[in-house]
Amino acid sequence: MALLFNGLAVGAVTMATLLPVAALGYWLLIGDGDIRQMVGLSAEALPVIAVGQRLGAALVALLTILPLAWALVRLRVCLVCFSRGKPFASEGIRALRDFALGSMLASIAQFFSHAAMSLVLTATAIAGHKQISLGISSQMLLMIMFAGVIAALAWAMEKAAAIAEENSQFI
Repeated sequence: MALLFNGLAVGAVTMATLLPVAALGYWLLIGDGDIRQMVGLSAEALPVIAVGQRLGAALVALLTILPLAWALVRLRVCLVCFSRGKPFASEGIRALRDFALGSMLASIAQFFSHAAMSLVLTATAIAGHKQISLGISSQMLLMIMFAGVIAALAWAMEKAAAIAEENSQFI
């Protein structure tokens, strides 16, 4: 099992590193036509897509991704504790809780990022074509629910570890 947990820990850190880099690269390299298609506007309605808009879109994406990246780094700590055969180590339990909270925060941030992204991407659109859009999906809701359950399990593990520590002091 240690090999599995160590492999997952490496995967978590790799994802935490690559996600922000990929988001930044995506928004700097995506074509103007692809952005227009994303917001559903023609070249006449959205004639210019400025570098500032691309950087703004990258910033919005990073604000959504960074909590997830932090959560993945914290997951690594939890998985390392698991690989060492210490699933009830307080450091690992705190890391699991942080993973859940970071994942939840990233999912909640996705809701707000849709509105912010639409404002950023249509900032240079001609009058009457600026947009604000809201997005909510079952994936967001499921991730928030999943993260809440993981946070509750981490809380229960914390209580169990405290009881085990207390019981170990009895002779």
